[in-house]
Amino acid sequence: MASATIHTLEASGSLYSVVERGEGRDILLYPSLGRAGSDFDELAISLSEAGYRTFAVTPPGFVTPLGSPRWENLFSIADELWDLVEQLGITNPVAVGHALGNRIIRTFSTLRPNDLDGIVLLACGGEIAPSVEVHEIFLRIFDPNRGADDRENDVAKVFFAPGNDVGEWRDGWSGSLAMLQGAAVRSTDLSDFYLGGRAPGLVIQGVNDVIASPQNSINLVAQRPNTKLVNLDNCGHAMLPEQSRLISREILEFVASLHS
Repeated sequence: MASATIHTLEASGSLYSVVERGEGRDILLYPSLGRAGSDFDELAISLSEAGYRTFAVTPPGFVTPLGSPRWENLFSIADELWDLVEQLGITNPVAVGHALGNRIIRTFSTLRPNDLDGIVLLACGGEIAPSVEVHEIFLRIFDPNRGADDRENDVAKVFFAPGNDVGEWRDGWSGSLAMLQGAAVRSTDLSDFYLGGRAPGLVIQGVNDVIASPQNSINLVAQRPNTKLVNLDNCGHAMLPEQSRLISREILEFVASLHS
């Protein structure tokens, strides 16, 4: 197993933790709403063992204090992410974003479209909203007063395909971080980052996702050149704890194709 190096870095007043693993071409990983980079642990280990250098980003509020990030919109977060990339000496990465992270990576790629080798979008939402019922359940997950059993049931309903084990996703939710990230989303027009630049793309979609419905991915791939769509059965919005091996395989094939 590749050893991990933990970096604590400041960008525009925000304090991030970034876990680096392995050696080789660079792969950047950004997590879901109110979640930490540790969601990528299994995937990052798999990718690093295959000969890549991974950087899993944890936003403020987990390892480091949340503070008062100055995130006017998603472009503010993407600017900070480019700052981290430069501090870490990352060059022409493949950037991977999960759920909210997919929006941030699309914004990140929009800012500097010539400085990435590719983008990978997991649970690629943003265009078609979930149902009112699903959205209400989703918001309850971030309520700090919600009981552990109730939260676990809510997570299972809207993040996982039927029958899949919630596991470590019972915990690890930051409502305070999610509130700030959500405000940045609402302050950004989807059209400003929709295509996510022009680097080659891979979109991986869980067919059981009720938060980011599969039609979101279909629509994006239909409009974005040089972008492949992969659908995963028995996979919801969480994706990473559900189908990590398949996701790793698809990413490895995609990254290899960029340099063949």
